[in-house]
Amino acid sequence: MVYILILIWNGEKYLPKLFESLRNLDYPQDKIKIITFDSNSTDGSINFLENLNLKNLKIIKLLKNPGFAQGNNIGMKFTLENNADYVVLLNQDTFVEPNFLTELIAPAEREEKIGVVQPLILYYDKPEEIASTGNQLHYLGYGWCKENHKLVSEYQKTKAPENKNLVYASGAAVLYKTKMLKEIGLFDENYFSYYEDTDICLRAALAGYKTMLAPEAICYHDNKNPVSKNKIRYFWLEKNRLYLLLKFYQTKTLFLILPMLILTDLGKLFSAFKNNFVWPWLKARLWFLINFKKWHTARQTIQKNRGVGDRELLKDFAGEIIYQETNNFLLNKIGNPILKLYWLIIKKII
Repeated sequence: MVYILILIWNGEKYLPKLFESLRNLDYPQDKIKIITFDSNSTDGSINFLENLNLKNLKIIKLLKNPGFAQGNNIGMKFTLENNADYVVLLNQDTFVEPNFLTELIAPAEREEKIGVVQPLILYYDKPEEIASTGNQLHYLGYGWCKENHKLVSEYQKTKAPENKNLVYASGAAVLYKTKMLKEIGLFDENYFSYYEDTDICLRAALAGYKTMLAPEAICYHDNKNPVSKNKIRYFWLEKNRLYLLLKFYQTKTLFLILPMLILTDLGKLFSAFKNNFVWPWLKARLWFLINFKKWHTARQTIQKNRGVGDRELLKDFAGEIIYQETNNFLLNKIGNPILKLYWLIIKKII
């Protein structure tokens, strides 16, 4: 049985296209359960869902927005209690091709240790462009979508082998094997939103599971939310990036990356002054003083139970920050060469 979980908040304009695509899936409908979680929408989202009359649809109404991590955890706990084989997360601003689910499940069926599978994600309004073929992570915690804005036609000429392991999969559209979730746990709710998808894939890797791309499973995503214009999102991205490093990296690795962490932090502080983002920058760092017990407990749990060291965990991490939402001349021409050279040196002694 496959459970599809969809968090909804004022998503009425997206829902018709999404549910039409789910109706057209070529996977047996009697093996699919769809659960929607509405975070107190004020548009017509609930009315639309209730008028669908889908036998395999369950609508859960939440009184507030619990965030991406907690909201999906509510659903994933339900799937585990009901003996699901797979759980698929879909953002409300997506729609999929008919063979989406069949192709997404195929790698997980093929190999027991494939615990996470991401589809090929294309842009909602520009289906000829790629949004993500899997996500990459820099050793300082910056994440980005691989092949972003690359033409599908160009990607198809040079695409990587299907069995290539990804660093992490996008939470916008992803499959998790429930056997794996029972072993490693669900999303870490300390993230609230952003980086929880990175975290779960790193925990999967520490437990010996693989994260894969299913390139024939196609999903379209309306990915529009520039960090440069959103101070709340800036805070969560900064806090969660640093939390990820503190949680997963061994002590030796943290000391090794410290010089570059300080250097880039000074650059971010300068940028924060320039763009009036000083408070969210500072707030992201104050969080660790206020919430010492939370992050320290999470770190202890990971370090105690990890099955592999940082050399194995970080082997596919990037030395350069290839893609961010702003094109920074200083980063590209000065910062990246330094970051890359430093990474080439320290990765040999991690």
